[in-house]
Amino acid sequence: MAIGERVKVQAYGAVEGRVQTLTSCRALRFNLFDSLHDRTVSCYLQEGQEGIMREAWGRRASVEGLISREAQSGRPVAIRQISRVKIIGEVEPGSYLHARAVSPLRPGDPMPEKTIRRLRNA
Repeated sequence: MAIGERVKVQAYGAVEGRVQTLTSCRALRFNLFDSLHDRTVSCYLQEGQEGIMREAWGRRASVEGLISREAQSGRPVAIRQISRVKIIGEVEPGSYLHARAVSPLRPGDPMPEKTIRRLRNA
């Protein structure tokens, strides 16, 4: 293996992100901007799958297929043999404010920030 060469692992799964850059030059392909890793994932369609992308361009979607990932980081780099593209709803600004805790704080419990800091410093 050459220096700087990326080792990739493959498994069936799904990646969520925003569909960008549709192209049919040499191959049916689009880029998915991965929500989790803030990077672009190259997605390759098979002949006859053009129709599944008509509604998805520019929108958030979950793309299912054979995902190639960097072995070290687990970051997805490509999706082939795509079986499904599901459009998902947009995230509303400030929606994180409606998140709920797993269990409510009782009087005298430390704030989550203090617990996380204590665990990090341990």
